[in-house]
Amino acid sequence: MSDPRETIAALAARAGEDASARAALVDWLGADCKPVQRAAADALLCAAEQGAAADVCARLVAALGDASPRRRWGAAWTLSLLGPPPPACLPVLVDVIGHADGDLRWAAAAVLLAMRDEPTLVPRLVALAGDGNPVQRKMALYCLRDLDAGGAEPAAAARRALDDPDAGVRLAALAAALRLGGDAHTLAAAVAARLDDADAGVRRAAAATLGRLGVANDVVRAALARAIDGDDAALARAARAARTRLGG
Repeated sequence: MSDPRETIAALAARAGEDASARAALVDWLGADCKPVQRAAADALLCAAEQGAAADVCARLVAALGDASPRRRWGAAWTLSLLGPPPPACLPVLVDVIGHADGDLRWAAAAVLLAMRDEPTLVPRLVALAGDGNPVQRKMALYCLRDLDAGGAEPAAAARRALDDPDAGVRLAALAAALRLGGDAHTLAAAVAARLDDADAGVRRAAAATLGRLGVANDVVRAALARAIDGDDAALARAARAARTRLGG
Protein backbone atom coordinates (compact mmCIF):
# COMPACT_ATOMS: atom_id res chain seq x y z
CA MET A 1 0.00 0.00 0.00
CA SER A 2 1.41 3.40 -0.97
CA ASP A 3 2.16 6.11 1.56
CA PRO A 4 -0.82 8.55 1.62
CA ARG A 5 1.64 11.42 1.60
CA GLU A 6 3.04 10.18 -1.70
CA THR A 7 -0.48 10.17 -3.11
CA ILE A 8 -1.01 13.69 -1.78
CA ALA A 9 2.28 14.86 -3.29
CA ALA A 10 1.16 13.52 -6.68
CA LEU A 11 -2.17 15.32 -6.35
CA ALA A 12 -0.44 18.51 -5.24
CA ALA A 13 1.69 18.52 -8.39
CA ARG A 14 -1.40 19.02 -10.54
CA ALA A 15 -3.84 20.66 -8.09
CA GLY A 16 -3.19 24.16 -9.39
CA GLU A 17 -4.84 23.28 -12.71
CA ASP A 18 -6.85 20.12 -12.00
CA ALA A 19 -10.15 20.49 -10.13
CA SER A 20 -10.39 16.72 -9.58
CA ALA A 21 -7.05 16.80 -7.76
CA ARG A 22 -8.32 19.58 -5.52
CA ALA A 23 -11.46 17.59 -4.78
CA ALA A 24 -9.32 14.58 -3.84
CA LEU A 25 -7.18 16.73 -1.53
CA VAL A 26 -10.29 17.95 0.26
CA ASP A 27 -11.25 14.30 0.77
CA TRP A 28 -7.83 13.68 2.34
CA LEU A 29 -8.58 16.35 4.93
CA GLY A 30 -10.73 13.67 6.55
CA ALA A 31 -7.74 11.38 7.21
CA ASP A 32 -7.34 10.00 10.71
CA CYS A 33 -3.61 10.77 10.64
CA LYS A 34 -2.73 14.39 11.51
CA PRO A 35 0.40 14.53 9.29
CA VAL A 36 -1.71 13.37 6.34
CA GLN A 37 -4.29 16.05 7.07
CA ARG A 38 -1.53 18.65 7.23
CA ALA A 39 -0.04 17.47 3.94
CA ALA A 40 -3.43 17.77 2.24
CA ALA A 41 -3.95 21.24 3.71
CA ASP A 42 -0.50 22.36 2.55
CA ALA A 43 -1.25 21.09 -0.94
CA LEU A 44 -4.51 23.02 -1.04
CA LEU A 45 -2.72 26.17 0.10
CA CYS A 46 -0.25 25.74 -2.76
CA ALA A 47 -3.10 25.28 -5.22
CA ALA A 48 -4.69 28.49 -3.94
CA GLU A 49 -1.42 30.35 -4.43
CA GLN A 50 -1.25 29.01 -8.00
CA GLY A 51 -4.50 30.73 -8.94
CA ALA A 52 -7.18 28.32 -7.75
CA ALA A 53 -8.01 30.20 -4.53
CA ALA A 54 -11.70 30.71 -5.33
CA ASP A 55 -12.26 27.04 -6.12
CA VAL A 56 -10.26 25.87 -3.09
CA CYS A 57 -12.24 28.13 -0.76
CA ALA A 58 -15.56 27.05 -2.23
CA ARG A 59 -14.68 23.39 -1.81
CA LEU A 60 -13.53 23.94 1.77
CA VAL A 61 -16.68 25.84 2.71
CA ALA A 62 -18.76 23.01 1.24
CA ALA A 63 -16.72 20.51 3.29
CA LEU A 64 -17.73 22.31 6.50
CA GLY A 65 -21.02 20.43 6.14
CA ASP A 66 -19.41 17.05 5.42
CA ALA A 67 -20.57 13.94 7.30
CA SER A 68 -17.02 13.33 8.55
CA PRO A 69 -16.07 15.35 11.68
CA ARG A 70 -12.39 15.01 10.72
CA ARG A 71 -13.03 16.47 7.27
CA ARG A 72 -15.14 19.29 8.71
CA TRP A 73 -12.31 20.20 11.09
CA GLY A 74 -9.69 19.88 8.34
CA ALA A 75 -11.68 22.24 6.17
CA ALA A 76 -12.10 24.82 8.94
CA TRP A 77 -8.42 24.67 9.83
CA THR A 78 -7.33 25.02 6.21
CA LEU A 79 -9.65 27.98 5.69
CA SER A 80 -8.02 29.65 8.69
CA LEU A 81 -4.63 29.29 6.96
CA LEU A 82 -5.97 30.93 3.81
CA GLY A 83 -7.25 34.06 5.58
CA PRO A 84 -9.84 35.19 8.11
CA PRO A 85 -12.08 32.15 8.77
CA PRO A 86 -15.63 32.61 7.45
CA PRO A 87 -18.58 32.54 9.88
CA ALA A 88 -19.55 29.11 8.53
CA CYS A 89 -16.57 27.69 10.46
CA LEU A 90 -18.10 28.56 13.83
CA PRO A 91 -20.31 25.46 14.34
CA VAL A 92 -17.41 23.19 13.45
CA LEU A 93 -15.03 24.93 15.84
CA VAL A 94 -17.58 24.85 18.66
CA ASP A 95 -17.74 21.08 18.22
CA VAL A 96 -13.97 20.64 18.12
CA ILE A 97 -13.24 22.59 21.32
CA GLY A 98 -15.16 19.80 23.05
CA HIS A 99 -12.93 17.10 21.53
CA ALA A 100 -11.04 14.63 23.73
CA ASP A 101 -7.77 15.44 21.89
CA GLY A 102 -6.20 18.46 23.61
CA ASP A 103 -4.14 19.39 20.54
CA LEU A 104 -7.31 19.63 18.46
CA ARG A 105 -9.12 21.61 21.17
CA TRP A 106 -6.45 24.27 21.42
CA ALA A 107 -5.96 24.44 17.65
CA ALA A 108 -9.70 25.07 17.29
CA ALA A 109 -9.52 27.68 20.04
CA ALA A 110 -6.74 29.47 18.13
CA VAL A 111 -8.96 29.58 15.03
CA LEU A 112 -11.82 30.96 17.13
CA LEU A 113 -9.54 33.74 18.35
CA ALA A 114 -8.80 34.57 14.72
CA MET A 115 -12.56 35.13 14.32
CA ARG A 116 -12.69 37.84 17.00
CA ASP A 117 -14.42 40.27 14.63
CA GLU A 118 -17.32 37.84 14.04
CA PRO A 119 -20.28 39.42 15.92
CA THR A 120 -21.88 36.10 16.86
CA LEU A 121 -18.70 34.65 18.39
CA VAL A 122 -18.87 36.03 21.94
CA PRO A 123 -22.61 35.33 22.38
CA ARG A 124 -22.02 31.78 21.15
CA LEU A 125 -19.17 31.27 23.62
CA VAL A 126 -21.20 32.76 26.47
CA ALA A 127 -24.01 30.30 25.75
CA LEU A 128 -21.57 27.41 25.41
CA ALA A 129 -19.99 28.22 28.79
CA GLY A 130 -23.35 27.35 30.33
CA ASP A 131 -24.83 24.61 28.20
CA GLY A 132 -21.96 22.78 26.46
CA ASN A 133 -20.38 19.54 27.61
CA PRO A 134 -17.77 19.98 30.39
CA VAL A 135 -14.85 20.30 27.98
CA GLN A 136 -16.73 22.80 25.82
CA ARG A 137 -17.71 24.84 28.88
CA LYS A 138 -14.10 24.96 30.02
CA MET A 139 -12.72 25.87 26.60
CA ALA A 140 -15.43 28.49 26.01
CA LEU A 141 -14.31 30.24 29.20
CA TYR A 142 -10.66 30.15 28.17
CA CYS A 143 -11.62 31.55 24.76
CA LEU A 144 -13.62 34.38 26.36
CA ARG A 145 -10.61 35.11 28.57
CA ASP A 146 -8.18 35.17 25.65
CA LEU A 147 -10.53 37.34 23.61
CA ASP A 148 -10.69 39.83 26.51
CA ALA A 149 -14.41 39.78 25.84
CA GLY A 150 -15.97 42.91 27.25
CA GLY A 151 -19.47 43.46 28.53
CA ALA A 152 -21.69 42.19 31.28
CA GLU A 153 -22.61 38.83 29.75
CA PRO A 154 -19.10 37.30 29.52
CA ALA A 155 -18.34 38.46 33.09
CA ALA A 156 -21.62 36.97 34.33
CA ALA A 157 -20.90 33.70 32.50
CA ALA A 158 -17.57 33.39 34.31
CA ARG A 159 -19.18 34.10 37.68
CA ARG A 160 -21.91 31.51 37.08
CA ALA A 161 -19.29 28.94 36.06
CA LEU A 162 -17.64 29.24 39.48
CA ASP A 163 -20.50 26.98 40.65
CA ASP A 164 -20.15 24.51 37.77
CA PRO A 165 -20.26 20.82 38.83
CA ASP A 166 -17.01 20.13 36.95
CA ALA A 167 -13.76 21.14 38.69
CA GLY A 168 -12.00 21.84 35.38
CA VAL A 169 -14.72 24.31 34.45
CA ARG A 170 -14.46 26.00 37.85
CA LEU A 171 -10.70 26.41 37.34
CA ALA A 172 -11.31 27.93 33.91
CA ALA A 173 -13.92 30.26 35.44
CA LEU A 174 -11.38 31.51 37.97
CA ALA A 175 -8.89 32.20 35.19
CA ALA A 176 -11.49 33.92 33.02
CA ALA A 177 -13.05 35.98 35.81
CA LEU A 178 -9.84 37.89 36.39
CA ARG A 179 -9.82 39.14 32.80
CA LEU A 180 -13.52 39.60 32.17
CA GLY A 181 -14.21 42.14 34.89
CA GLY A 182 -17.61 42.92 36.31
CA ASP A 183 -18.32 44.18 39.81
CA ALA A 184 -15.16 43.42 41.78
CA HIS A 185 -16.84 42.97 45.16
CA THR A 186 -19.48 40.61 43.78
CA LEU A 187 -16.80 38.60 42.06
CA ALA A 188 -14.57 38.56 45.14
CA ALA A 189 -17.42 37.11 47.22
CA ALA A 190 -18.02 34.39 44.64
CA VAL A 191 -14.31 33.53 44.48
CA ALA A 192 -14.01 33.54 48.29
CA ALA A 193 -16.74 30.88 48.42
CA ARG A 194 -14.50 28.60 46.37
CA LEU A 195 -12.00 28.45 49.25
CA ASP A 196 -14.32 25.72 50.56
CA ASP A 197 -14.43 23.91 47.20
CA ALA A 198 -14.42 20.11 47.19
CA ASP A 199 -11.41 20.15 44.84
CA ALA A 200 -8.03 21.04 46.32
CA GLY A 201 -6.78 22.60 43.09
CA VAL A 202 -9.79 24.87 42.87
CA ARG A 203 -9.30 25.94 46.50
CA ARG A 204 -5.68 26.94 45.88
CA ALA A 205 -6.54 28.69 42.61
CA ALA A 206 -9.32 30.61 44.38
CA ALA A 207 -6.87 31.86 47.01
CA ALA A 208 -4.42 33.00 44.34
CA THR A 209 -7.24 34.68 42.43
CA LEU A 210 -8.31 36.63 45.51
CA GLY A 211 -4.79 37.97 45.85
CA ARG A 212 -4.83 39.15 42.25
CA LEU A 213 -8.33 40.65 42.37
CA GLY A 214 -7.19 43.31 44.83
CA VAL A 215 -10.41 43.39 46.88
CA ALA A 216 -9.55 43.42 50.60
CA ASN A 217 -13.00 43.69 52.16
CA ASP A 218 -14.21 41.92 55.30
CA VAL A 219 -15.65 38.97 53.37
CA VAL A 220 -12.36 38.28 51.64
CA ARG A 221 -10.22 38.72 54.73
CA ALA A 222 -12.45 36.45 56.80
CA ALA A 223 -12.39 33.75 54.12
CA LEU A 224 -8.60 33.92 53.84
CA ALA A 225 -8.23 33.76 57.63
CA ARG A 226 -10.36 30.59 57.76
CA ALA A 227 -8.25 29.05 55.00
CA ILE A 228 -5.02 29.93 56.83
CA ASP A 229 -6.32 28.34 60.03
CA GLY A 230 -7.59 25.21 58.28
CA ASP A 231 -5.94 21.82 57.89
CA ASP A 232 -5.14 22.13 54.14
CA ALA A 233 -1.46 23.16 54.27
CA ALA A 234 -1.19 24.02 50.58
CA LEU A 235 -4.32 26.17 50.74
CA ALA A 236 -3.02 27.88 53.87
CA ARG A 237 0.19 28.84 52.03
CA ALA A 238 -1.78 30.17 49.07
CA ALA A 239 -4.11 32.11 51.38
CA ARG A 240 -1.20 33.64 53.29
CA ALA A 241 0.37 34.72 49.98
CA ALA A 242 -2.94 36.26 48.90
CA ARG A 243 -3.35 38.10 52.20
CA THR A 244 0.19 39.45 51.91
CA ARG A 245 -0.52 40.62 48.39
CA LEU A 246 -3.65 42.38 49.60
CA GLY A 247 -1.60 44.18 52.25
CA GLY A 248 -2.52 42.34 55.43
